[in-house]
Amino acid sequence: MRLLFVNYEFPPIGGGAAYASFAIAREFVSLGHRIDFLTAGARGKAYSENIDGIQVHRIRTYRRGIHDSGVLGALSFLALATTKLRSLARQNRYDAYLYYFGLPTGFLSLLPGAHRGQPCVISLRGSDVPGYDPALRWQHRLLRPITRRIWLRAHRVVANSHSLRGLALSSMPEAAIDVICNGAALPTAISIRKPSGKGVRILTVSRLIARKGLDTLIMALARTQREDLSLEIAGEGPARDALMRLAVAAGVAHRVRFHGFVDHTSLAALYARADIFVLASVAESCSMALLEAMAAGLPVIATRVGGTVEVVKHESNGLLVTPTSIDELSAALETLAANPLLRERFAAANRILTREEFSWSAVARRYEAIFNELLGDRSTARSQQPPAGEH
Repeated sequence: MRLLFVNYEFPPIGGGAAYASFAIAREFVSLGHRIDFLTAGARGKAYSENIDGIQVHRIRTYRRGIHDSGVLGALSFLALATTKLRSLARQNRYDAYLYYFGLPTGFLSLLPGAHRGQPCVISLRGSDVPGYDPALRWQHRLLRPITRRIWLRAHRVVANSHSLRGLALSSMPEAAIDVICNGAALPTAISIRKPSGKGVRILTVSRLIARKGLDTLIMALARTQREDLSLEIAGEGPARDALMRLAVAAGVAHRVRFHGFVDHTSLAALYARADIFVLASVAESCSMALLEAMAAGLPVIATRVGGTVEVVKHESNGLLVTPTSIDELSAALETLAANPLLRERFAAANRILTREEFSWSAVARRYEAIFNELLGDRSTARSQQPPAGEH
């Protein structure tokens, strides 16, 4: 098959969905398919280059930052990608298209004539689903007719967790939505955790936005009775200054390190030296950072939200706490910090779980099966049509 992947984010810009789409594209190449990838430009990156067998086409956009597209960034991508998508479609005659995010990216699936009727699959990621992020409530309300058209016109819609599927169906029950969870880089790609020496290092990897609950995590750290606990935060976002002020006000600034943007490869070192991974999100579909931490052999603490509860089983491979509960998160931190044997038990369970159930190869094959089914149905339909002139 020859496929066009479309995502307005692609490494190094964007979050988990950017790396997920890249990982799946690489797996498709390894399966023998030809993959083109249309995405936004990034500083220092060529507008056309081949990466691991993927032909990447970038267009200029006006993003606010690496982890923050902003309205202008999303709209400029749509405006400028329209011409590029039509051009690529004419040149390459793709068998099918995969769009990451129903909005903004999936809007391009509505372009008249661009796809020649070839199958389009929409991959829902979280923020593109009404009700997922309260901060986007009014945008989703305004764009509901467009969202409805994108989902219902797509040949297939895929959510990355059962929780996200349920949320999507609550706003559009007539939609047909499959579930394919994210994958995780395995220990061969991310170093297995090593002893960290003195103290217990907590790691979180996320965009610095309100939905990620980093204020709760900083306050939970401050509430613990252990001075040997330290927190490392990898990621950028508009909440950085406020979080740094919070760390100072809470008296833990000397134990909190803000790394800023860390490229995906360099994250291996942070995973390797951490002792505990925390995901304190208020809303989450299927966190790649969480899965990668688990694949790297880290015990985890996470909130009972969205697809996280499909991955983390309380007291089996991690601890689950109530979102925004400083007391519960503080107690969980103290429990794992004081019990290295429990940390190792959770870590071992996570290595096995990610190896057996969350490989990118398995994820790609599920997407491949969808495309084979869609293209097979189309081929069957064509073969059943009578020759021209027969009725």
